[in-house]
Amino acid sequence: MLVKNRELIVTALAPLGKDAVKGGEGALFLWVKLPDKFSDDCEVVRWLVNRHGVVVIPGTASGGPGYIRISFGGLNEADCEVAAERLRRGLEELVRDGMVQ
Repeated sequence: MLVKNRELIVTALAPLGKDAVKGGEGALFLWVKLPDKFSDDCEVVRWLVNRHGVVVIPGTASGGPGYIRISFGGLNEADCEVAAERLRRGLEELVRDGMVQ
């Protein structure tokens, strides 16, 4: 389950580029670098929740400003698929259009 969930989330992160993803080996979460123009990770997290219905952790909460932290443990595969799709759509929109309302 963890391997599949990690794969789903990493695939969803593709809009940010392959070098944006850090971690996930031996852990239940990934660190993800946001594009430089979106350095306020708390604002991005609020936008993802309100616009796309997906919750991630702002990197600032864990000492990593400009990043988001995404947990992929504790979800069944079906729920992870839904979350990954919402995340992918949100990140595509973020990169393409910015944080539109």
